[in-house]
Amino acid sequence: MASFYEYSDALPKFYTDDVGELYEGVSFTFSGKISIHCERFSINFIYDNATRDVALHINPRLPQNYIVRNTKVRDVWGREEVSSALPFLLRRGDRFAIQVLITDACYMISINGNHFAEYAHRLPLSGVKILDVKGDVEDVKMERTVVQAYPQRLKESAVRIIEAHLSTEADEVDANVEEVINIPHEWCLISAPSAKLANNSFKCHSTDQGLTLPYYGTFLPKSLREGRCLRIDGRVRLLPHSFYINLQQGQNIWPHPIIAFHLNPRFSQTSTGAIGKAIVCRNAWYNGSWAEEERSELDTNFSPGRTFSLVIACSANSFEVYVNRQFLTEFKYRIQPDIVDTVYIQGDVKLWNVTLEVNPFIRGKNVRIYHNPLPLEEY
Repeated sequence: MASFYEYSDALPKFYTDDVGELYEGVSFTFSGKISIHCERFSINFIYDNATRDVALHINPRLPQNYIVRNTKVRDVWGREEVSSALPFLLRRGDRFAIQVLITDACYMISINGNHFAEYAHRLPLSGVKILDVKGDVEDVKMERTVVQAYPQRLKESAVRIIEAHLSTEADEVDANVEEVINIPHEWCLISAPSAKLANNSFKCHSTDQGLTLPYYGTFLPKSLREGRCLRIDGRVRLLPHSFYINLQQGQNIWPHPIIAFHLNPRFSQTSTGAIGKAIVCRNAWYNGSWAEEERSELDTNFSPGRTFSLVIACSANSFEVYVNRQFLTEFKYRIQPDIVDTVYIQGDVKLWNVTLEVNPFIRGKNVRIYHNPLPLEEY
């Protein structure tokens, strides 16, 4: 393992011993160009002691497509951390920007404007006196700032405006559910759907890659309320582990946003292993912590490799979740939905569309298009 931490060219591509005082909110952004033949490079937060201990080592390894985080104490490297929900985004010949935010609990690391990982402090911050960058990179620069929010947004991580289909916003519709809800059942196993054709068929375009993850979308505050719903169209990846959707206030990772609804299907933790089965977790974050989690093992209607249309509808007192027209679960409001202005989606899905829509009543039935059937059955 030690060979991965050694470089034939021992001279750093960037070096400074003018680190300054480290405290929560201090941010370092390293930018440069990745060599066309790059194998690996590293960013190091180093102690000025006899053994040059490394408090944080960030080590992208391009042949392996992952980024190692580690600490070295008295010439011994610790346990590597390599996992992340963010796809590997560094490419030979491209420019890069890696931000490291200092917090009291950890380092927070973003890659090209997207939050990548947290790394808990293994050594006290006070000992870090040197920063350097080594390996197959060029034109390296570093900027030290004190920030109020993280991550720093770049062009490739810009927040999208969620399309709102609210122009007609009728209180009632004179139609049955089948006619009103237009959900293409089978678009394509691999690609995104095109616009609907006249003969009600769908044509696939393999070049359409959909929306990139992690996805951040925004709409105006107070847009989400009773009678409205959020619709998310996409496809589950072939070997899904999990994905999650946050309906939250604000676009930042730090400070932690208020999350009115966190929906997290976890496919790999099912007890039966049946296709579509998942542990579906629901929660909210407010007053500085997570609330009590709700979880259920459910037949989700999510199938690996297949398309889905997920709707989160706001009722009088809960978020209601529907997958391919069928009611899945609900989550009673801990925080009112009108505080939500941002939708954050991450995990093992491909996204085609995210839209804000009306959920009107069906005339003569006194139920909305998307409605929880359980209370009616109980009644």
